[in-house]
Amino acid sequence: MDNSIYITLTRELALFRDMDITANNIANTNTTGYSSEHLLFNTYVTKDINQGNQNPMAFATDIASYRDTTGGSLTVTNNDLDVAIQGDGYFIVDTPLGQRYTRAGNFQIDGTGTLTTPEGYPVEDNSGQHIVLPENTKTIQIGGAGNLKVNGEDFATINVVQFDNQQLLERLNGKLFKSKIAGQPAQNFTVAQGMLESSNVQPVGEMTHMITLSHNVADTDKFIEVIYDLERKASNTWAQQS
Repeated sequence: MDNSIYITLTRELALFRDMDITANNIANTNTTGYSSEHLLFNTYVTKDINQGNQNPMAFATDIASYRDTTGGSLTVTNNDLDVAIQGDGYFIVDTPLGQRYTRAGNFQIDGTGTLTTPEGYPVEDNSGQHIVLPENTKTIQIGGAGNLKVNGEDFATINVVQFDNQQLLERLNGKLFKSKIAGQPAQNFTVAQGMLESSNVQPVGEMTHMITLSHNVADTDKFIEVIYDLERKASNTWAQQS
């Protein structure tokens, strides 16, 4: 196969990867606490062994993806169980597979009085315990440090942790992350009650990017088709002259 096709295919594979990531961003435009993801591209040069290592070839590769950890805008809900983190930090929730981290603070109370996520995962306090509210709970106030007051009395503090490198968190879905390294108590943050952090996806920008990617893929396919056509014509010409 012509080297130009190999090189073009590496670019097309990177474009497909970028399309997958962009499509996922668009799908999570309305996901609470979602942080958009983007792709990093690079090129690497190698020698063409078929040409005696004389001609260098530059291949495209998607070396990694990264998350935009910029906080999303805050939406006022006036729901006492909705909380948003302003600054660095993640809530800890307890799942059947262990501790997970999230920026989505749309909490609720289950039948046992436990503060949970909509999926039913208990929210942990700063001692690693589930937050179970008493039956006579009438009012819930959540302070800037994540401290809960139930019926006007201090009750518990929602655990908020931070990581030295947020890019090392492994995304499990639109809301949850896991980490091999335990988070440390967050320092520069404020918990806002009655608000939710919106996704930081810029939908217009993502849609524009997707259109550009689609055009690039189409152009790449057309180029490969032209190269194949030239090779077929060259092969036919050589066969006729033999």
